[in-house]
Amino acid sequence: MSYRSLRPRLPKATALRACGSHVALLLTVLLLTGCGYNQTGSSKNEITSGYHWNSLFREDVQSVAVPIFTNKDYRRGVELRLTEAVIKQIETRAPYKVVPKDRADTVLEGQITQVWAAAITRDYQTNLPREQILNITVDLIWKDLRNGQILMQRKNFSRQVVFYPTLGEGEFIGSQDAVEKFAMDIVQEMQADW
Repeated sequence: MSYRSLRPRLPKATALRACGSHVALLLTVLLLTGCGYNQTGSSKNEITSGYHWNSLFREDVQSVAVPIFTNKDYRRGVELRLTEAVIKQIETRAPYKVVPKDRADTVLEGQITQVWAAAITRDYQTNLPREQILNITVDLIWKDLRNGQILMQRKNFSRQVVFYPTLGEGEFIGSQDAVEKFAMDIVQEMQADW
Protein backbone atom coordinates (compact mmCIF):
# COMPACT_ATOMS: atom_id res chain seq x y z
CA MET A 1 0.00 0.00 0.00
CA SER A 2 1.41 3.36 -0.96
CA TYR A 3 1.44 6.60 0.94
CA ARG A 4 -0.88 8.19 -1.62
CA SER A 5 -3.60 5.63 -1.03
CA LEU A 6 -3.54 6.29 2.74
CA ARG A 7 -3.75 10.07 2.37
CA PRO A 8 -7.32 11.37 2.39
CA ARG A 9 -8.48 12.91 -0.86
CA LEU A 10 -9.49 16.58 -0.64
CA PRO A 11 -11.97 18.15 -3.02
CA LYS A 12 -10.34 20.44 -5.61
CA ALA A 13 -11.80 23.63 -4.07
CA THR A 14 -10.36 22.79 -0.64
CA ALA A 15 -6.98 21.95 -2.16
CA LEU A 16 -6.92 25.27 -4.02
CA ARG A 17 -7.82 27.16 -0.83
CA ALA A 18 -5.04 25.40 1.05
CA CYS A 19 -2.56 26.20 -1.72
CA GLY A 20 -3.76 29.85 -1.76
CA SER A 21 -3.30 30.17 1.99
CA HIS A 22 0.27 28.85 1.69
CA VAL A 23 1.03 31.41 -1.02
CA ALA A 24 -0.49 34.21 1.11
CA LEU A 25 1.60 33.10 4.10
CA LEU A 26 4.77 33.07 1.97
CA LEU A 27 4.03 36.58 0.60
CA THR A 28 3.38 37.88 4.11
CA VAL A 29 6.70 36.49 5.34
CA LEU A 30 8.53 38.03 2.39
CA LEU A 31 6.93 41.41 2.95
CA LEU A 32 7.66 41.37 6.67
CA THR A 33 11.29 40.49 6.17
CA GLY A 34 11.69 43.42 3.78
CA CYS A 35 12.97 43.85 0.30
CA GLY A 36 15.86 46.20 0.90
CA TYR A 37 13.76 49.32 1.33
CA ASN A 38 14.84 51.83 3.89
CA GLN A 39 12.65 54.81 4.77
CA THR A 40 14.96 57.46 6.11
CA GLY A 41 15.23 61.18 6.24
CA SER A 42 19.01 61.12 6.20
CA SER A 43 21.09 63.77 4.53
CA LYS A 44 22.55 63.22 1.08
CA ASN A 45 26.11 63.19 2.44
CA GLU A 46 25.43 60.12 4.55
CA ILE A 47 26.15 56.89 2.68
CA THR A 48 23.62 54.15 3.39
CA SER A 49 22.57 51.06 1.52
CA GLY A 50 19.14 50.22 0.15
CA TYR A 51 16.41 52.32 -1.32
CA HIS A 52 15.30 55.61 0.23
CA TRP A 53 11.86 57.16 0.41
CA ASN A 54 12.68 60.84 0.51
CA SER A 55 10.37 63.69 -0.36
CA LEU A 56 9.91 64.61 -4.00
CA PHE A 57 10.36 68.22 -2.95
CA ARG A 58 13.47 70.07 -1.84
CA GLU A 59 14.31 69.46 1.80
CA ASP A 60 16.36 72.67 2.18
CA VAL A 61 13.29 74.89 1.63
CA GLN A 62 10.65 75.45 4.29
CA SER A 63 8.70 78.45 2.99
CA VAL A 64 7.78 80.15 -0.26
CA ALA A 65 6.24 83.51 -1.11
CA VAL A 66 3.88 83.69 -4.08
CA PRO A 67 3.17 87.28 -5.14
CA ILE A 68 0.28 87.83 -7.55
CA PHE A 69 1.38 86.82 -11.04
CA THR A 70 1.70 89.64 -13.55
CA ASN A 71 -0.27 89.56 -16.78
CA LYS A 72 0.85 90.80 -20.22
CA ASP A 73 -2.33 89.51 -21.90
CA TYR A 74 -5.49 91.60 -22.30
CA ARG A 75 -7.67 89.01 -20.47
CA ARG A 76 -7.85 90.15 -16.88
CA GLY A 77 -8.51 88.10 -13.77
CA VAL A 78 -6.62 85.03 -14.92
CA GLU A 79 -3.53 86.14 -12.96
CA LEU A 80 -5.49 86.35 -9.69
CA ARG A 81 -7.13 82.97 -10.15
CA LEU A 82 -3.84 81.31 -11.17
CA THR A 83 -1.98 82.77 -8.18
CA GLU A 84 -4.72 81.60 -5.81
CA ALA A 85 -4.74 78.11 -7.36
CA VAL A 86 -0.93 77.83 -7.11
CA ILE A 87 -1.03 78.81 -3.43
CA LYS A 88 -3.71 76.19 -2.74
CA GLN A 89 -1.71 73.52 -4.58
CA ILE A 90 1.50 74.36 -2.69
CA GLU A 91 -0.35 74.16 0.62
CA THR A 92 -2.04 70.91 -0.38
CA ARG A 93 0.66 68.96 -2.22
CA ALA A 94 4.02 70.41 -1.18
CA PRO A 95 5.72 70.55 2.23
CA TYR A 96 6.32 74.29 1.91
CA LYS A 97 4.51 76.93 3.91
CA VAL A 98 3.25 79.95 1.96
CA VAL A 99 4.30 83.12 3.80
CA PRO A 100 4.85 86.82 2.99
CA LYS A 101 8.01 87.62 1.03
CA ASP A 102 9.83 89.22 3.99
CA ARG A 103 9.62 85.92 5.96
CA ALA A 104 10.10 83.45 3.07
CA ASP A 105 13.11 81.30 2.13
CA THR A 106 12.11 81.42 -1.54
CA VAL A 107 9.84 83.31 -3.91
CA LEU A 108 7.86 81.93 -6.87
CA GLU A 109 7.08 84.62 -9.44
CA GLY A 110 5.12 84.22 -12.63
CA GLN A 111 4.13 86.31 -15.61
CA ILE A 112 1.23 85.31 -17.83
CA THR A 113 2.45 86.00 -21.34
CA GLN A 114 -0.48 84.70 -23.37
CA VAL A 115 -4.05 83.45 -22.99
CA TRP A 116 -5.92 82.38 -26.08
CA ALA A 117 -8.98 80.35 -27.01
CA ALA A 118 -9.80 78.76 -30.34
CA ALA A 119 -12.67 76.72 -31.71
CA ILE A 120 -11.84 73.10 -32.47
CA THR A 121 -15.24 72.13 -33.88
CA ARG A 122 -18.28 74.21 -34.86
CA ASP A 123 -21.96 73.51 -35.25
CA TYR A 124 -22.55 73.16 -38.98
CA GLN A 125 -25.91 75.01 -38.86
CA THR A 126 -25.15 77.93 -36.52
CA ASN A 127 -21.36 78.09 -36.84
CA LEU A 128 -21.14 78.40 -33.04
CA PRO A 129 -18.24 76.57 -31.36
CA ARG A 130 -19.05 73.13 -30.01
CA GLU A 131 -15.59 72.39 -28.67
CA GLN A 132 -12.93 74.94 -27.79
CA ILE A 133 -9.36 74.87 -26.57
CA LEU A 134 -7.93 77.36 -24.12
CA ASN A 135 -4.19 77.89 -23.72
CA ILE A 136 -2.37 79.72 -20.91
CA THR A 137 1.36 80.46 -21.21
CA VAL A 138 3.47 81.60 -18.26
CA ASP A 139 7.09 82.47 -17.54
CA LEU A 140 8.09 81.19 -14.08
CA ILE A 141 11.05 81.77 -11.81
CA TRP A 142 11.57 80.25 -8.35
CA LYS A 143 14.40 81.93 -6.50
CA ASP A 144 16.10 81.26 -3.16
CA LEU A 145 16.02 84.57 -1.25
CA ARG A 146 18.81 83.47 1.12
CA ASN A 147 21.53 83.19 -1.54
CA GLY A 148 19.97 84.38 -4.84
CA GLN A 149 20.15 80.93 -6.47
CA ILE A 150 17.57 80.14 -9.18
CA LEU A 151 15.85 76.90 -8.13
CA MET A 152 13.60 76.59 -11.18
CA GLN A 153 12.98 78.71 -14.27
CA ARG A 154 10.56 77.96 -17.10
CA LYS A 155 9.95 80.14 -20.15
CA ASN A 156 6.80 79.69 -22.25
CA PHE A 157 5.43 77.07 -19.86
CA SER A 158 1.90 76.36 -21.09
CA ARG A 159 -1.21 74.32 -20.44
CA GLN A 160 -4.10 73.60 -22.80
CA VAL A 161 -7.60 72.56 -21.76
CA VAL A 162 -10.57 71.61 -23.93
CA PHE A 163 -14.05 72.81 -22.95
CA TYR A 164 -17.52 72.48 -24.47
CA PRO A 165 -19.68 75.62 -24.80
CA THR A 166 -22.64 73.58 -26.09
CA LEU A 167 -22.74 71.77 -22.73
CA GLY A 168 -22.92 75.03 -20.85
CA GLU A 169 -19.18 75.39 -20.29
CA GLY A 170 -18.35 78.98 -21.13
CA GLU A 171 -14.88 80.41 -21.44
CA PHE A 172 -14.84 81.25 -17.72
CA ILE A 173 -15.40 77.60 -16.78
CA GLY A 174 -12.82 76.51 -19.34
CA SER A 175 -10.28 79.00 -18.03
CA GLN A 176 -10.94 77.98 -14.41
CA ASP A 177 -10.33 74.33 -15.31
CA ALA A 178 -7.12 75.34 -17.12
CA VAL A 179 -5.99 77.44 -14.14
CA GLU A 180 -6.51 74.58 -11.66
CA LYS A 181 -4.71 72.01 -13.82
CA PHE A 182 -1.94 74.48 -14.60
CA ALA A 183 -1.43 75.16 -10.88
CA MET A 184 -0.87 71.43 -10.37
CA ASP A 185 1.70 71.44 -13.19
CA ILE A 186 3.52 74.42 -11.65
CA VAL A 187 3.78 72.74 -8.24
CA GLN A 188 5.07 69.58 -9.94
CA GLU A 189 7.82 71.70 -11.50
CA MET A 190 8.86 72.69 -7.96
CA GLN A 191 9.88 69.10 -7.18
CA ALA A 192 13.56 68.41 -6.59
CA ASP A 193 15.73 67.43 -9.55
CA TRP A 194 16.70 63.76 -9.57
